Amino acid sequence: MTTQKISTFLIFIVFIIFISLGLPDSVMGSAWPAIRQTYSFPIDMIGILGAIQLGFSFCSTILYPKLAKIWTMDKFIIFSTLLTILGLATLGLGSTFFTMLLSCILLGFGQGSVDITVNDFAAKHFSNSLMNFLHAFYGVGVMASSFIVAFSLQPHRSWQLGVAIISFFQILILILAILTRSKFKEKTVLTSDNKLKDADSKLKLSHFILPLFYFFYALELLIGRFYSSFAVEHLHFSMAAGAAITSFYWTGLTIGRFMTGFTARWFSTQTIILFHLSLLILGIILGFIPQLFIQYLSGTLLGLGLAPLYPMGMKQTYNIYSDSIAKRVISLNIAFATIGMFIIPIPLGWIFEQFGFASYPFIIGGFGIILSGLCWQIYTKVIKK
Repeated sequence: MTTQKISTFLIFIVFIIFISLGLPDSVMGSAWPAIRQTYSFPIDMIGILGAIQLGFSFCSTILYPKLAKIWTMDKFIIFSTLLTILGLATLGLGSTFFTMLLSCILLGFGQGSVDITVNDFAAKHFSNSLMNFLHAFYGVGVMASSFIVAFSLQPHRSWQLGVAIISFFQILILILAILTRSKFKEKTVLTSDNKLKDADSKLKLSHFILPLFYFFYALELLIGRFYSSFAVEHLHFSMAAGAAITSFYWTGLTIGRFMTGFTARWFSTQTIILFHLSLLILGIILGFIPQLFIQYLSGTLLGLGLAPLYPMGMKQTYNIYSDSIAKRVISLNIAFATIGMFIIPIPLGWIFEQFGFASYPFIIGGFGIILSGLCWQIYTKVIKK
């Protein structure tokens, strides 16, 4: 099936499903100060729970190739969405570490499964342009959920209300997936299996610059997870304001990816990367100023700054390496990104628990400097066709 044979309706359905992937992602970060106070959890537990969720998400990607031999895509989507709904329900009803643990397991499996399923389908049937917009719509889901949490944290409301609203939208998406399941009856097989096998290619130390970049790209997750806590615990803003600042961050990330989809037609990759890195550094600097409006601006600039780095880094792999090397480097990019998001939040959560959030802007600044240095290495390399 080619892109031209896919109806606009089917593309719309896939976009909606990918929005559902982003809906639960900002809940833990935006609502964590309120969750922590409700159940007297320590600050660093969010790092542990987040790592567990990422670990089970990774497990779902490992199981996917085997299940794809016997399951059609519609079963994956329905099963994954159902797990996500159960995970959200467990989160809203949880009061102990074990119920929170079960929530992370369900959310990890559910989101990881729908992520790889939809990405595989889109990789086979969508154009590059549609793929870029698909990932931008993930940001729409994250942005929407952060605003929902901010709304639920207003006076006389609770964070459980936000979880309930997001669960309701997930139920609607589940119903939509069931009603349109006939559109996704094909069996799903990973398209990258053959591409990642190249025994003749030997990786050198220099080939790990891009994977190292994706390891430190965990910065995107760190900001989304800890920004609200920094605003509440250190700057003493309200919990609603902390959630709203995180919402502005995800909004900037989403808008930035839509913008990049258009600006890439007129500007070089190097120009776009330099411009957005400048926004990132400016956002980091403004993050030191303890004023609410400035923090809103900082969050927006951080999102805009990070927006094109992930997708353009993947594209740059094929610009600087031969196909045989690039195929293996891309697999390492994804692996290192997962490892970074899994490992880094744990020690940072412990640091914030022991010493408070005064160090948060310095840590974010350090990651920004590292990413800028790695980008300079990546985007000044000689292009090898």
